[in-house]
Amino acid sequence: MESNTSNELELILRKKAAELLARRGRGDCCTTRYPVAYEVQSLEELNRAVKSCRISFVMFFGRVCPYCRAFDPIFRHVGSKYQEVANFVKAEVERFAFTAAALGIMGTPTTFAFVDGAPADALPGFAIAPVFEEFVQRHLQRARCA
Repeated sequence: MESNTSNELELILRKKAAELLARRGRGDCCTTRYPVAYEVQSLEELNRAVKSCRISFVMFFGRVCPYCRAFDPIFRHVGSKYQEVANFVKAEVERFAFTAAALGIMGTPTTFAFVDGAPADALPGFAIAPVFEEFVQRHLQRARCA
């Protein structure tokens, strides 16, 4: 009986060790994590959020935009699945008008993927959850954080 329990415990420990080792490579994708859907308030804060992870997703939104309100729960849901390896923050387009213009944002919501601090790709408009999640997964793989 003791030998059987010992073997089971060893098996559980090995599984847990393998799981932790598999996650270790992904854990170094961020130095500072922001809460999912955290609204950045300044350009400095936006830069920190984007540069503190190998990959960050920024949703540019408008306060009176109905599509932004509809997309917000999708952004939060998908973001919560990948919050250990990427930042998912929000930036109000009026507050960041010059940044949005420099990125070529023409409407809201627009979600930008930043890889190694640089803009990599945009997903303009409302996206259903599977489309947004595929966008996130594609860029996580590109940043080697998947």
